Amino acid sequence: MLKNLILSAAAAGVAAGLFTAVLQHVTTTPIIIEAERYEGGGPAHDHSAAAGTATTATHEAEEEWGPADGVARTLYTSLATTVIGIGFSLALLGAMTLSNVPISARSGLAFGVAGFAAVSLAPALGLPPEIPGSGAAELGARQAWWFFACMATAIGLAGLLLAGRVVLQVGGVVLIALPHLVGAPQAPAFTSTAPAELAGHFVATSLAVTAIFWAMLGYASGAFHERFSRSG
Repeated sequence: MLKNLILSAAAAGVAAGLFTAVLQHVTTTPIIIEAERYEGGGPAHDHSAAAGTATTATHEAEEEWGPADGVARTLYTSLATTVIGIGFSLALLGAMTLSNVPISARSGLAFGVAGFAAVSLAPALGLPPEIPGSGAAELGARQAWWFFACMATAIGLAGLLLAGRVVLQVGGVVLIALPHLVGAPQAPAFTSTAPAELAGHFVATSLAVTAIFWAMLGYASGAFHERFSRSG
């Protein structure tokens, strides 16, 4: 049983992680790079090698280390997305096992959609995905609220969809709404170095890519578990 869970999570995480990394490379990563140009004070419309060289060098010296644009950035992003995919796949399979739900591609897809709602969609209502240069509240406060929103939404969805008692279903709805009634920590002022159109494009694209990731991860987790279970 445990062996099947681990093998299924590894296979699903690699499949969903690598596929999502390709999507990120052609969707969200160009937006982030464009926002970084605005953040660095360089002319975002000029993509030549000589444009803004001094400004970019100064900015890179001041900020923390990060992989260089191009192959290094793609490889680090692919590795990170794959590792996260394996971890989330284990969580989905564990949740299905604890819920006594038959593990299949169909149930995996349903749990994947629920995972997207809990980990990405619900927190994004208070703290939408941010591009570089966006104004934001203190990091610790945002992390605490994000965790609160994730856990409340996950437990609330379990009560709403898996519990048979009305009181638990109502409690689930209350839990889902609670983080948003409390409110997410916000920046003291709405400041951004990048245009609002770029930020809006990033939010929509990021959520779309994340939805694909979770759907594929859930489906693959259930499908691989079915296959490994049949093969012994």
